[in-house]
Amino acid sequence: MSSISTTSPLSDDEYAELDILLAKPELAGRAMDVSMLEGLITAVALSPNQLASTAWLPWVWDKAAGSAASTLDAGDTARAEALAQRHFEYMVEWLAKDPSSFEPIYACGPEWSVPGWCAGFVLGTSLDKPQWAALAVSHPEYVAPFKHLATAAELDDEAAEDAMDAVIPSVIAVNEAWARQRHLKSQAQTQAGSTVLRELPKTGRNDPCHCGSGKKYKKCCADADSAAN
Repeated sequence: MSSISTTSPLSDDEYAELDILLAKPELAGRAMDVSMLEGLITAVALSPNQLASTAWLPWVWDKAAGSAASTLDAGDTARAEALAQRHFEYMVEWLAKDPSSFEPIYACGPEWSVPGWCAGFVLGTSLDKPQWAALAVSHPEYVAPFKHLATAAELDDEAAEDAMDAVIPSVIAVNEAWARQRHLKSQAQTQAGSTVLRELPKTGRNDPCHCGSGKKYKKCCADADSAAN
């Protein structure tokens, strides 16, 4: 049994191994590459709703429709899914414990695609549409960079550069906006059946929003919070 914990980050060799597995000819180009995969799992990890891996893993094998299963042999399929799952679990822990240090994999080298990463992120938002739709209404600036870069033909114009500069702050801002919802959902699950259930104080509609925007709650994240209830 491996001594690596379930929340250990993938090594450079493991990223390369996963990318090679997802590019095998047997998959006929249907699978995501690692850049797109990481964008997908970042969006899923951000969501206050805890989506099961069965909601996003099919899209790894079939980026167009999420309906085709792996056509690799059983060993390669299991290995790729184990690496993808471990990266997802690490992303969840990363965003929970040290979100200010977040950076996308494409910041690590030109071999990782910016448009691919953002396309994966946008796809990930479609797996929890009510939450992301509400956020797009209350904070359209949070999701705009991903949408722009997902379809960008060039990355050296001013608009693309501005969008790339906004990706990391947007991920951190979304994480902060939904941290309270994720905490309450996790707390409710772990305390289910307990005689004592403690919750964080509710934010009043005229109170400052818990995301730190400086706006009143009713003018900021109230819609997104309501969509989770």
